[in-house]
Amino acid sequence: MSKIKNVKFNDGVRRSIDINYLYDIFFKSEHNRLASANRANAYLKAVMVFPNYYGVAMSNLGFLRTYELINLSGFISCDRAFMQDDLSKGAVSLETRRRLKDYDFIFFSLSYENDFANILSILSAEKIPFLSKDRSNDFPLIMAGGVIAFLNPEPVAPIFDLMFIGEAEAIFPDFFEKIKSQNKPDKYEIINSCAGIKGIYVPSAYDFIFDSKNPYILNEIKIAKGFPKRAARRWTDENLSFSSSVITTEFSELSNINMIEIERGCKRGCRFCSAGFIYLPLRESKIDAVNEAISATGENEKAGFVGFGTMDGKNIAKIMRFSLDSGRNFSLSSVRFDCLDENNLDMIKESGIKTVTIGIETGSERLKKMLNKVLSNENIITSVGDIVKRGITGIKLYFMFGLPYENKDDLDDTVKLAKEILKEFISASKANKRIGKLTASFSPFVPKAWTPLQWENFEDLKILRKKASYIANGLKGMPNLDININSLNAAFTEAFFARGSRLSTDILIYSFLNKTSIKKSAEDKGLRMDGFIRKIGTDELLPWDIIDQGVTKRYLLEEYKRALNLKTTPQCFEGCKRCGVCA
Repeated sequence: MSKIKNVKFNDGVRRSIDINYLYDIFFKSEHNRLASANRANAYLKAVMVFPNYYGVAMSNLGFLRTYELINLSGFISCDRAFMQDDLSKGAVSLETRRRLKDYDFIFFSLSYENDFANILSILSAEKIPFLSKDRSNDFPLIMAGGVIAFLNPEPVAPIFDLMFIGEAEAIFPDFFEKIKSQNKPDKYEIINSCAGIKGIYVPSAYDFIFDSKNPYILNEIKIAKGFPKRAARRWTDENLSFSSSVITTEFSELSNINMIEIERGCKRGCRFCSAGFIYLPLRESKIDAVNEAISATGENEKAGFVGFGTMDGKNIAKIMRFSLDSGRNFSLSSVRFDCLDENNLDMIKESGIKTVTIGIETGSERLKKMLNKVLSNENIITSVGDIVKRGITGIKLYFMFGLPYENKDDLDDTVKLAKEILKEFISASKANKRIGKLTASFSPFVPKAWTPLQWENFEDLKILRKKASYIANGLKGMPNLDININSLNAAFTEAFFARGSRLSTDILIYSFLNKTSIKKSAEDKGLRMDGFIRKIGTDELLPWDIIDQGVTKRYLLEEYKRALNLKTTPQCFEGCKRCGVCA
């Protein structure tokens, strides 16, 4: 192990390391809870591909859950594959070192728009044509799932034969039923037979017609006979089949943490958060199942409680208490200030947590109303003091900038809040006789599909650079405060794909083949980037309208208008039917 101590596996620092050697190290490090017997009788072979590096993939619970479900099918064995630094000899799987082109099925797990180029790298390494229409029956059936697949699939939709719209636990039973009788899968037969399965999108069945004079405007979506008007998202009911890490490893970004899903969905309705809308309704895992997963956590592992709210669940106090009484420390994916009562804080301290992550977004009370974030700055400052006094010496704060209608006063409010938090952080640290680390990270706002702010634009990069400098200068030289300004160029690319269309597919492929930037590629094809990141008219047909999330466009528009009028909306409540999901 000493040879690779300094390797950063998730970003490919050591390119000289052979992939088989690297995979051996990874494989031997894993604690795999999936019995090998589940693969013994499988007659079809699949591979789950995460188009990023091993460490990132193995910290993704959705990826691990899908891998588990496929292997539990009883007739499909599933391996894993990841982005590799050296793809000159092809892309291979972790478990068997089999080339990807030799599988019956390839499942891509899509979690980040900025990974799209890696999809092409992997397919190119296997000499697999990029577009579904160009692949014969000799190639594997290539599919995609994950949050990006049902948020806005269109920038990569033509690449895939099938896309899963929603949650695997709900979709896979019907999908498996369609294919389990085939010893040698016929790709076209499977594609056509999936037309009637709710939760499966067949991109080739839809033709997107753009305006001849203004190519950024979508005029019409033509639908092949026998296919639904929209691909409907499918989700599990309130009896959630919860997820936990079927595999843990020290080489994941969340080293040796057994991620345990305690809830899915969120009731808060933050207007910038896509996950808060596309995972509705809020469902909580059964407490007995969560406790069972806690008990299965290994001696050298920690239980990591995962959810969009984390602290919102009605059973969270019982879950934390059970974990501690079982002799297993826990971690939390995030913390909400308004859930931190004395009892919860004491249990967090008892678990030995040294760092907590908190999303603040902005110090501007005006913009908080627009975002539907209702916690006052005074409460935030007080809560930080309460956390630090419990001996938690590391706090990570997350802010956004480049928000719609943001002005200099709003930025000043954010800088002021960060300074006041720092002052309280240092004051409260005196009780610990040491000052820990306060980190403030700032990310550009990226408008996402299926949120009330989806119609807003992504800020011009020149303006964003000025705002980033203004924030950095305002906090410059502050002791015990680390400032991170996340990549503006990465956010720009994310925004381009987040609200992209099938035009984006052509630009992506051109960029990859010609080794040019997305911006240059768009220009070479006669298109302007501002056409993709512009403010969108509320009466426009949107590329992602092909998806039926359950949340109505009418509700999102109502929330958008409330945002512009700085009106907040109460969170979901029992019997609530506002958005359409529970209607």
